[in-house]
Amino acid sequence: MLQSSLLFDILYYETLPSSNDEAIRLASSGAPEKTVVVCREQTAGRGQRENCWESAPGDNLTVSLILRPVGMTADELFILSKAFSVAVVGTLNRYGIEAAIKWPNDIYVETRKIAGILIEHSFLGNNLVFSVIGLGLNVNQTVFPPMNIVPTSIAAETGKGCYDTNEILSSVLESFYSLYKSDKTLIHSKYMEKLYRRKGYFQYRTKNSKTLIAEIHNVANSGELVLKDKNDKYHSFLFKEIAF
Repeated sequence: MLQSSLLFDILYYETLPSSNDEAIRLASSGAPEKTVVVCREQTAGRGQRENCWESAPGDNLTVSLILRPVGMTADELFILSKAFSVAVVGTLNRYGIEAAIKWPNDIYVETRKIAGILIEHSFLGNNLVFSVIGLGLNVNQTVFPPMNIVPTSIAAETGKGCYDTNEILSSVLESFYSLYKSDKTLIHSKYMEKLYRRKGYFQYRTKNSKTLIAEIHNVANSGELVLKDKNDKYHSFLFKEIAF
């Protein structure tokens, strides 16, 4: 069923294997920017690092947004991740939840994960055709299956229930589009301000299982995490090359 919310065309589904997969299918068939796929139940949701995303049917927000960024090159695409992450954190702030962005774009409340973002791109040669931003945000679920992270939700954090997922979706989309076309320096500044463990030295593990004690110095336009150790030496890492 197609519904309209402000400038967005929102497609609601009862069940999908993956909202991102459906959004990619639609985008490949010519669906315009601001087409949004929302599903009540996702049976094969995907997260970063090829992880699955589990969500109780109807309790949470599982959504994917189609973008067609004009003139954006491959090395500029991480700005989409920065802007969308900031939009999700801003929405959670409105519900009284102090959230942070765990690089590159997981959303945490202290040490508890409340949301994940998966962004996928389609190219024709060197030209970007479309991007799909997928969001899994825990809203009303308070009981979770065993997993290797500690999950949480808006309801679990506030002690209240029955939040309107459509209202939350509208807030995220509106916040994102207020940033999407704005100055990249502003987006970067807001992203850095909301980074998880932004200040102070912490222990990291590299892909070679080496330990590094360092603090976050920057996140490059390409998405690389730049750390500074206690000897003022800088270290740059791509996604999957380092972990907290």
